[in-house]
Order: sequence, then C-alpha cells, then structure tokens
Amino acid sequence: MPKPHPRIILALLAAFVLALACGRTAPAAGPGPEIVLQRLHVAYLGLDGNRLVGSGCPGDFGRGQIEDYHFVVTGLDPNREVVRVVVAGDNSTLTWEWPCRDDWELLAQPVKPGMWELFIAPSLPAKIYTVIFFYDDDRMALGMAEAP
Repeated sequence: MPKPHPRIILALLAAFVLALACGRTAPAAGPGPEIVLQRLHVAYLGLDGNRLVGSGCPGDFGRGQIEDYHFVVTGLDPNREVVRVVVAGDNSTLTWEWPCRDDWELLAQPVKPGMWELFIAPSLPAKIYTVIFFYDDDRMALGMAEAP
C-alpha cells in the first residue's frame, strides 16, 4: 500500500482544525445600540412662500431666491435631542440632510416641544417624502408625507 503524501496529511489536518474552529461560537458581545423606531406625523405644506434655504451643501446657492418646500413634523420625543434629520423623495434623485454632509442641506428648526419645521430646496417633484429624525441615543423617528 502506498504511503500518503505529507501534503495530503497536512491538508487533512488543516481541514480538521478548521472544522473544529468553525464549530465553536464566539463569546457574545455586549449589547449594541438599540434602535427604536418612532412614528411621526409629517404635513407637506409645499411651496408656501418661504425662501430660507438654497440648494447644495451648504444650502447657499439660491438662498433667498428659491421658494422652499415646507414640512411640519409632529410626534417627536421632546425628551430626546435631535442630532440629524434626513428627507428623501421617492424619485431617488436627491436627499436633503441637516447638518449637511454630502447631500443637499435642509433647514430644520424646532417650533415647540415635539414639533419641528423643515424646509428644502425643490428638486425633481416627488410624490412621497420620507423624513427621518435621529436622536443622540441611537433611536430614530420616521414619518412620510404625500405631496399632492
């Protein structure tokens, strides 16, 4: 009977060790961020004469000249700090963000506890706008508005 080649023995041994290692589970990591989704009510007020933010990031281009889309958002948790707001239209052409990074800037300002106003420079018309508020504790709140 022929002797097995040393490389075959080494390959079988490596496969056996790998099978043992893959069968073990890693110790459980600590708890990760908790994402709790909160539903918001978003009212689309459309073009109502406000000219507060322009296009781009920062939203300086056309500021004061471009009539903005206006949204009023209610249902936010007044006991949490908002650190980021994102608005996306269903036409997938643009996203608005506060504070802006790579997307177009939006103006987000609190009106009273649990209520904010948002203003975005118009892009291609969308029928549905999705609004997401991010809190400082890894929670977020989401709402949608339908444009007429």
